[in-house]
Order: sequence, then structure tokens, then C-alpha cells
Amino acid sequence: MASWEWRRSVTNAAILVELADDHGLTQNQCLHSTDIDPRVLKTPGAEITAAQELAIVRNIVTLLGDPPGLGVEAGTRTHITTHGVFALAVLSSPTMRQAIEVAMRYFSLMTSFARAWHVYRGEEIYLYGDDRDLPDDLRAFLAERDVSALLTNWFMVFGTPPPVLRVEIAGGLRPRLKPLFDDFGIPSTESTELQVAVFDAIGIDEPMPQASPLTAQLFEEQCDDLLQRRGLRQGVAGSVREMLMHRMNGRLSQEEVAAGLHMSLRTMRRRLSDEGTSYRQLCAETFGALAEELLSTGLTVEDVAYRMGYSGAPSFSNAFKQWRGVSPGRFARTAVDRYRQSVPR
Repeated sequence: MASWEWRRSVTNAAILVELADDHGLTQNQCLHSTDIDPRVLKTPGAEITAAQELAIVRNIVTLLGDPPGLGVEAGTRTHITTHGVFALAVLSSPTMRQAIEVAMRYFSLMTSFARAWHVYRGEEIYLYGDDRDLPDDLRAFLAERDVSALLTNWFMVFGTPPPVLRVEIAGGLRPRLKPLFDDFGIPSTESTELQVAVFDAIGIDEPMPQASPLTAQLFEEQCDDLLQRRGLRQGVAGSVREMLMHRMNGRLSQEEVAAGLHMSLRTMRRRLSDEGTSYRQLCAETFGALAEELLSTGLTVEDVAYRMGYSGAPSFSNAFKQWRGVSPGRFARTAVDRYRQSVPR
């Protein structure tokens, strides 16, 4: 299950409350049980947690009955310029390709709660979205918001209609999203697992209307800082971590992870390198952190090895030494000693 404690711009929440007001709801109804001070909604630069924004969405969806098209309204109100430095980084990119790369690198700064990545295949771009961790009762509204925001903002960014060739819709959401895609003349089919949108990549290296390379670099650095502060460093590395965590009891090879992300092993390695990490490093971070957490609870090395899917303590011990440079037994003893020292006498 996903954790929703990372932070988001309050702008998204303010747009939701404005939408709800147009449908007859009060601000208090929207903010019920969120612990959000109403004054925050009008505070530039303010942030709330993802959980709080989801709570607002749930209040609105519950009170209004989640009618089809409500999320579309929210998406059309979400203009690219509401995303601050992210918008400026995209708009000032030298080419369309670089703008797309920037948008995907900092995707978590936008409206969506889903994880997303893209793959180039010849003259097409495959945009994958994984929204399976989202609450079932909010998934349709959030999908409508994501799609409508993407389609309506494309022209503002690139100066052309969105070149979407076809889409595949998962999770039983096609009946809800099909009318929106029909309005844009985009064919849609059912998908078994992930949301997929295929874009025409012809002309992708054309210059952007407001290209300014130095300005783009400045705003990308600010986006980096924002990701760091909000705890939102995801990208392909985040998707790999999620796959590793979901299959903790069944060892995954690099090839299997790459296939799960619908990209070649070479592409996955290159994308991870671009993000300053590697598959081996992610395994060490992900499995090492979980192993440390389990060992710190007092479980034996054998118990931790079993819970993490290893055949026995020796193979787990070898892996733990590679991750952390010490044996799991030694780490566990040190953790226990630290705990004892922290207990008041």
C-alpha cells in the first residue's frame, strides 16, 4: 500500500474547493476531518499532505455522488501555470523532447497521484500510468482529472493539439473515460493492468515556442529542490522500488523488473543512471532498509530471512553484508544495544 504522507502544493486543494463550491458544497464540508486550516488555501507556497488532499477528494465525491464528468471539471481548471516552477521548466525547455523529459522527471509535482513513466518506440511514445495503489472509491474521479488536465494543457505547452494515437484503459475505468477521449477523437480499448497512452513522436525535436535553455536549467534545479523537500523522488527509480517491495517474497531479476515497466533492460539502466542510481543500489536501499527494520524488532536472523523470501540464514546474511557492510547478527546486536541505551533508567 502507498504512503500518502508526502507533501503537495495546496493549489490542487484550492481548485477542488472552488469546484465543490460551484456544486453547492461549503468549504467546511470539503475540509471535514482533514485538519486543514481554511486560511492555508489562500497562502501562496503552502503545502498539505497527499493524504489531506485525498480526504478532500473523498468528501467531495461522497457528498456529490461521484457523477461522471466531475473529475473532468477539476482537470480543466488545473492549468499548467498553477504548477509554478515546474511549468516554467517545461515551457522554457529547448525542444518538445526535452520538455517531455522534464515533465516526466518531475511528474510528481503535477496533479496526479499515479506513478508514470515513458518509453520511446520508433516514432511513438508510450506513456504508462500505474494507479493501482489509489483508493478504489476515488480512482475514477482522479483518472478523469489526470486525463482532462493532460489533454487541455497540451496545447498551452506545445502549441499543437495532443498527438495521442490510442489509449488503453485499465481498472474498469473505460466507461468513465471513453466520452472524454471520444471528444478528442482518440480511440480507446481495455487494458488488463496499466493505463497506457501512445503519442505520435514525429516532430518531437522541434524547438519549443518559448525555449530558453539557461532559464530551463535554473527552473529544473528548483524542481529538484522541491522534489527533495517534499520527499517525492520517484521517477523510474520509484517505480523499480515499488516493484521490488510488491514482490519481496519472490526475487525479481533486472530483466523481470524492466519487462514489468515495459522497457528494455538497457533503457531501464540508462534511465536509472540519469536519475543518479542503479538497480543494484535500489536493491540495497530497498531490501537493506526493510531488513534493518525487521532486525530492529528483535526477530532472529532466520525469521527475517524467511520473511524476505530467502531459503535460509546464510544466503540472507551474504546479501545483507553486501547491502550494509556488516553481518545481520552484528547489526541486530548493535540495534538492541542502542535501544537499551535510549531507555530511561
